[in-house]
This record gives sequence, structure tokens and C-alpha cells, in this order.
Amino acid sequence: MRGRRARILVEVVDRYIRTRKPVSSQEIVQVYQHRLSSATIRNELHALEEEGYLYKPHVSAGRVPTVKGFRFFAQWLLAMAENEPREATLPVEPQPMPGLPPLPELLRRTALLLAGMTGGLGFVVAPGKEAESVGVVLREVRPGLLLAATISELGVLETRLLSAPPDLDAEELEEAERWLSQRLRNPREMWDQPPAPWEGKAVHLAHRLLQEMRETPPVSCVFVEGWPHLLAELSAHSPEWALDKMQSLLQLFADEAAFLALLEELRAGEPGLAAHVGIEEIPELRDLSLVTASYLPGRGVLGVAGPLWMDYARAFSAVRYLASRLASLLRQGGAG
Repeated sequence: MRGRRARILVEVVDRYIRTRKPVSSQEIVQVYQHRLSSATIRNELHALEEEGYLYKPHVSAGRVPTVKGFRFFAQWLLAMAENEPREATLPVEPQPMPGLPPLPELLRRTALLLAGMTGGLGFVVAPGKEAESVGVVLREVRPGLLLAATISELGVLETRLLSAPPDLDAEELEEAERWLSQRLRNPREMWDQPPAPWEGKAVHLAHRLLQEMRETPPVSCVFVEGWPHLLAELSAHSPEWALDKMQSLLQLFADEAAFLALLEELRAGEPGLAAHVGIEEIPELRDLSLVTASYLPGRGVLGVAGPLWMDYARAFSAVRYLASRLASLLRQGGAG
């Protein structure tokens, strides 16, 4: 759809997002300073209603966008955002600050920023470990206590404290590091192979750490923040409806494997910004929208979940900027 009717639909959706109230023809004329008469606008609104983009909650009320209307608006705005020069929308990025947190904490903070900038539910999917070269660094905190850090080319993935013999020397620590790193870079079947008795206390210590890592539940790969923000937004519809939607979303994010598969299917390998509005095939997302972008090739995706009436312009800007910023930090080895 193009031309006058498309413009009027965009204006109705924009106005509804700003006010959360049904939009009248007279309001469109006044707010957007149309040269068209209120009667002409009314005719176009009636046509848009028949085409399924708008509906009337009451006979005498103005129009409210349908899922189809919100979807048209999001795609129109997305096309506008993709055509803008990047320099016009992204601030100049500062150099990474020293002492950034480990990778999981960096991703969690990014999700928190997304939530704060958009008023929705921010989420960040960790990069796939299959693309990382994983190793271990061991450092003595004090005699008998080691700090073990699991690292990748993207930074620190995990840290833990481990009791150790108090008389370990530097060479033995290096030997333990090499032994651990070799097994982490190989299939998990190697993790079952115990060291030989003659291999020494450092390697036996490393094997004990490896077994602890195996028994520890895997670190979450989906970081989600902003549930209070989303609850407040959805409650504009009704508290009962909002709680029902929140419960469904909690279940969706709880099954990380299913959520990752869903994202992969929705994005279909597209590297850029994407908007998914009112996904009919997914009951949990039928009345919600997702705005996503990749920040690294593979599984590295971040985004925002929000109501159909989310501020798409703000969401597009925040998601695109933070995807760019996070990619810059990780590629420069800033995490951890």
C-alpha cells in the first residue's frame, strides 16, 4: 500500500502509540495539519477498516490499529531506518574502557540497558560457544586458593574459586592451565579420561576442576531484563491481561533452546534489524512485538519484546545502537 492511504494509516498508528486512545479523523487533520478535509480522512479510515488495518472499539469511537496495522507501521518505519545513514543515528563510539566485566555480566548489563532505553523487555543471546576458542587461566589468590577463569576470544565467560595444594609453583599452574585448555577445546568425551597417577599434583588438580565444571549447571545463554517495565506497559490494557501475557513470556524464555530456535526461524539468517509484530503462529507472541538485531555472526542476537503499541522508532534506535556497541566491544576484546 502506498500514497495517501498509507500515510494516513501511519499517522493513525503513530498517534495511537503516543496517546493509547482511539484516533478520530478530526484529530488526524489537526495534529498532522492535513489539507484534506475531515470527511476525506473519514472515508480513508473507513477503507482501512474494511481492509483490516483498523477497527472501531465502539460505534461512536475513533479507530484503533489492528495487528495488521501495527505490522504495516513497523515495516514502514524499519524501511526508513535502514535507509538512513548510520552516522545520522549512531553516536560516536568511545574506546572500550579498561576493566569491563566478564562476558555474562556484560550481556546482562546490555539487556538491562535495552529495557531502560525502550521500556520493554530487553534480551541478549550469548554468542555460540562453537565459534569460540575456550581456555582456562589459573591464578593464585593466596596459598591454598586459586581463581580459575574460563575465557574465550570474546573475554571471560566464567570465574570460580578452587581449593588447591598450598605449595603449587608457577610451572605447575601453567601445566594445569594447558591440561584444562586442551580438554575444553576437544569433545566432552575427553573429560572422562583421568590423568595417570604419575602426572603430578597440578594435573590432578586440573582434573578435579574439570569435573566440577562438568557438574555445574550450564551458564544461561539468554540474558533477560526489564520485566517490571514490560508489566507496566502491558497493564495499560488491563492488569489481568498483562499478568497472563507475562506468564506466557516467562515460559517462553525459560526454555532457552526453544527460544533460540524461534529466533533463528524468525530471523532466517538475516544480519540486520528486524521487526516481528503479532506472530500468529506463536501464542505467547500473538499480541506482542519483537525487535531484534545481530551483534556477531552466528547466535549473537539482542532485542526487545514489547506490546503491539511499543515505540518502534525508539526500539529500532536502541537495538541498532547497542548491537553496534556490543559488537565493537567484543571484537576489540573488551569483555573481561
